Amino acid sequence: MQALELILVLFTVILVSSVLDQVLTRLSLPLVQIAMGVIGALIIGEPFKLTFDSELFLVLFIGPLLYDESQHVAKRAMMKNAGAILSLAIGLVVASVFAVGFTLQWIVPSIPLAAGLALGAALGPTDGVAVSALSKSTTLSDRQSAILSGESLINDASGIVSFQFAVGLAVTGIFSVKDAATTFAISFGGGLAFGVLMGIVVIMIQRAVRGIGLESTVFHVTFEILTPLFINLLAEKLGVSGILAVVAAGLLIALIPTRSTVYAARVSLVSEGVWEVMAFILNGVVFVFLGSHLPSIFTHEWEDDSKPLSLATAVIVLTVVITVLRFLWIVVLDLGARKRGSIPHDLPWGAFFLQSCATTLGGPKGAVTLSIALTLPQSLQGTNGALIRDELLFLASGIILCTLLLANFVLPVLAPAQDSQEDEARDTAVRVLVKRRLIEAVRDELGQEHPRGVSLLIARYNREIGELTMGKEFESAVGEQRTNLLREQARYLEQLHRAGEIDQSVYVAFKQANERLMRAVKMRTSQRLSLRRIAMRLRRGLRDRVLRTGKASRPEVSQEILDVRGKFARFNLNYLQGLTPETEASRHATDFLIMENQRTLTLLGNMQAGQGTTMTLAAEQNMLEVEALRLELGCIQELREQGAITTAEASKLRDEVYLLQMNLSDYGAQ
Repeated sequence: MQALELILVLFTVILVSSVLDQVLTRLSLPLVQIAMGVIGALIIGEPFKLTFDSELFLVLFIGPLLYDESQHVAKRAMMKNAGAILSLAIGLVVASVFAVGFTLQWIVPSIPLAAGLALGAALGPTDGVAVSALSKSTTLSDRQSAILSGESLINDASGIVSFQFAVGLAVTGIFSVKDAATTFAISFGGGLAFGVLMGIVVIMIQRAVRGIGLESTVFHVTFEILTPLFINLLAEKLGVSGILAVVAAGLLIALIPTRSTVYAARVSLVSEGVWEVMAFILNGVVFVFLGSHLPSIFTHEWEDDSKPLSLATAVIVLTVVITVLRFLWIVVLDLGARKRGSIPHDLPWGAFFLQSCATTLGGPKGAVTLSIALTLPQSLQGTNGALIRDELLFLASGIILCTLLLANFVLPVLAPAQDSQEDEARDTAVRVLVKRRLIEAVRDELGQEHPRGVSLLIARYNREIGELTMGKEFESAVGEQRTNLLREQARYLEQLHRAGEIDQSVYVAFKQANERLMRAVKMRTSQRLSLRRIAMRLRRGLRDRVLRTGKASRPEVSQEILDVRGKFARFNLNYLQGLTPETEASRHATDFLIMENQRTLTLLGNMQAGQGTTMTLAAEQNMLEVEALRLELGCIQELREQGAITTAEASKLRDEVYLLQMNLSDYGAQ
């Protein structure tokens, strides 16, 4: 029962951290979760000090997180910067081992060189989770992002192997350069080779199951979750790096193209949703785990050590050493990139060094470092015969905090996040470009056979273009006028009811609908337009189908309801045409709403011909929507091939079209 209570407390802490992350915008999520872990350990005490087997921790938490991260890194950018990534992931890790080892022996003579080397190896890996979290508050170049992501995926293996040799030297006093190099090569190269092999096996299994028609969304997602665990365990059994095998398999699986279909999009959406939740929970456990250990480590060492200030000084000195070493290493790499043209030759030297400094601070230490350090043997002794494991844990924890704080507070100053308005403007321009190309395609492909339906569809697309391109002033004017219009509709409804022109059931239905629309308008005007792209199209498509068939709300649309809708549309037109807008935005908003109500009258006019015509119109519109989405995929591909939109933008737009296609297929199945 105590374990269950601890799990519930842990998940509650992680859930609260997700809320605090939205409030404490100056702190990155890892720091918020570390702070929550510290607070939990201080309030609850020893029961909250989470204990895991360190090797199990790497397999159960770090492995899946790196597997998920490897699925989303920019593969081309990573391959382009492979030399720099390997230099940082192997060369810098080895250099850090010796830099930390000799520096620590110099400032704290009681700690032997071998133990210092072990600490340096534990401090070698950067934290991929923290790197991902920092991207929300900073703007890094594609090269910087690729280097930091690739480094964090690979340097775990080099750090773990180096750590094992250093610990062996500290415990036995025996070290062989030949044996160390051989074991390192086997672990590193073997991990890559085994990961590639397992990636091929995974792809073959997926295709075999899909080929015999047994694949389902549940199978696919469950298989994805189990894949990194099995690969990690099998690799470790073979004596190669499990972490590196997981990363290599993830990269290979992500590189192999899959055929784009509606079903594939459905599976991808479900998979991404599951991994997003899992990654958030695993990340939270990792950093709360780190925070829960800090109070006991710091308190114990501060109380028991005869010179606690010397250890605090050592934390600062070692942080400076590894930061300066990393900065110099990156400067050399950036100078080489500048000569090759990867970094512009005309970039001022001040901006060049600031860029190198940003890359330096973008690689903080994290839970991987702590999990490695926790595997230090309890019997590790200093030169004076005293046990030194707690001192090394104190140093590792202090350096982790220092690097995370530097990354959180200094990195955003060096590489501040870009104004989101520029990204939103680009997103709007791309969507408008696709929509206008789609209008041409729909008119050319379908206009002659279905002139009435195509005219309605194009009118809707033009209205969506208007909504996409409207400024904040125009959007506000539309919301204000729509709110006033709904108030007038409510009064008109009361008049119709008092005059006995509508019965009680129709009156109640329209009154409730009017109130829902009023709430929706208020909610809509309070949200940013960029967050409503897909929802806008889904809502509008569903509303149009309800207007045509009433299928989503009731089996059929009665003649009385059609009559009342027509009265409302004509009332709206009279009201809007009688307005005298005072501003340009108000005038455009009035025209926008007039066009909307004219389209409603057109649809109702077609429906007045009878139920048979109504069904014909509905079937035609559904068919046209399906065809239009197919044409939209072609338009997106054409624009990408022409260079008008990027590959990433095309991929995002295609995913949205797939979502809309699923919405149509789900609606048709009802």
